[in-house]
Amino acid sequence: MVESRLQRKLRERREAAVLAELGRQLSGLLTGRGMAQEEAPPWIGETVSGFWDVFVEPYGTLPDDVEPAAVDAWIERLLTRHGVTGRVYVRSPLTGLHWLECRVPDGGWVSRVRQAVEDPWVFVSGDLDVVVAVLEGEYYYQAHVGRKLPGAG
Repeated sequence: MVESRLQRKLRERREAAVLAELGRQLSGLLTGRGMAQEEAPPWIGETVSGFWDVFVEPYGTLPDDVEPAAVDAWIERLLTRHGVTGRVYVRSPLTGLHWLECRVPDGGWVSRVRQAVEDPWVFVSGDLDVVVAVLEGEYYYQAHVGRKLPGAG
């Protein structure tokens, strides 16, 4: 469906308000840069879509009855283990700016992302070679990890 000029202006205004709120919640993490969905390498979207296939086993799981701090620490360990550190892209709810670039410290930042952005939480390494996604399921959190294949765009 094609978006009308008025619909586009309304969406842009709503998204500007959401971006301002994300900027407030993620102050000190956001670099002010990001990527539209069409700017991201195609393998990222394809890989993330594949994560949600019911036949795909997650990389790891965590019971959903653990404390929020344990969830944050688990996600941070996954990200660190797979090299998603330093400069990181976080998937946003925005249509026009699908990925927000963040500079993240060694620890203690995932809780802010989880409070600012609804799940699934999707993180991409700054070099665009690794994607980690975490989804809160009915009884557990599930994590998925994907890597850029040689020659993938």
